[in-house]
Amino acid sequence: MAAYFWLKKEALTTSMSDLDGLSEAQAHAFLAGMRWQSTDHQVCPDCGAHDKHYFRSSRLQWSCKHCFKTFSVTSGTAFHGHKLKYHVLLKALFYFAINQKGLSALALRRYLGVQYRTAYLLMHKIREAIMLNTEVKPLSGHVEIDGGHFSGKKRKPRKVAEKELPKLAKKYQHRDKVGPAENPFHENRRIIIVFRECDTRPLDKGGRPGAIRTITAICNAEDSQVVPLVEKYVKKGSKVYTDELPAYRRLQYIGFSHETVNHSREFSTDAGVNQNQAESYFSRLRRAFIGVFHRITPRYMLDYSCEMSWREDMRRTDLLGQVTDLFYKVTNTPHSKDWRNYVRGNKREGELRTIPGL
Repeated sequence: MAAYFWLKKEALTTSMSDLDGLSEAQAHAFLAGMRWQSTDHQVCPDCGAHDKHYFRSSRLQWSCKHCFKTFSVTSGTAFHGHKLKYHVLLKALFYFAINQKGLSALALRRYLGVQYRTAYLLMHKIREAIMLNTEVKPLSGHVEIDGGHFSGKKRKPRKVAEKELPKLAKKYQHRDKVGPAENPFHENRRIIIVFRECDTRPLDKGGRPGAIRTITAICNAEDSQVVPLVEKYVKKGSKVYTDELPAYRRLQYIGFSHETVNHSREFSTDAGVNQNQAESYFSRLRRAFIGVFHRITPRYMLDYSCEMSWREDMRRTDLLGQVTDLFYKVTNTPHSKDWRNYVRGNKREGELRTIPGL
């Protein structure tokens, strides 16, 4: 039996203890190397010139040889205009990657010794970078689809309200209180739809690679909205695996090979039809929702769902590889419109349902 990936030596190419002795200049050089894949050449974010620009060591900035504008390793990125030390930024990226079920802003505040709002904005800028850099090219081959209900859970009242019998169906009038099944859904309830492309080729040591790419979307009701999402994110001719939700029955008539599994009877059919990779995604997301974040509002639900997609897709990448990928996404994302001046009242207008892209 193959060893679990995170128990292998190659999974831990670096660790937090390696950052303890880094100076500010060394942390800055580490970030610059990850951004430009070079220790002595940089790309000016204003004019795009690739050169060995003039370095201002006292300010840890460069002056462009061509347009003469000053820039830093985070200029023109999601971290543009930050006031944190570079070793703090680097540690934040490592802490984000290490916590495989998510990291709360309060926990990051304790790790870094910063204000809560600083940690909160930093985490959301990273999530936004992940979301905007998610590849939305249609999935193909073996694709598993599933939906999960999140947010909008009603709290128990301070008192058990007295029943108004005429408003209840007769079969419920004998009960002491109305159960959750008879209550309407909360207005903040949303359904996260996950699409996972799987690699079904067997490995040399046994088993299969599992899911290799994940896309998520948000909707209010699966029945009416799931088929357009499948047409958007899954290539025609793909083999689609779902549960027995009636909304999926149309897929076999619009160009998809459709297989189902009845979860009320089995996790996997005798023919091997299952949704294990989609269920794996929701397992991680629900543990993050219950044990880390506790509350996810519809306005930023897509950000959190994309974060968990990234964690699932990078689950067999070593720690340094995860941090490098994170910083690439951060540097490939422009200065955020949703998170700049957030503490001054600038909030995202409305909620995002599908990945907008850059």
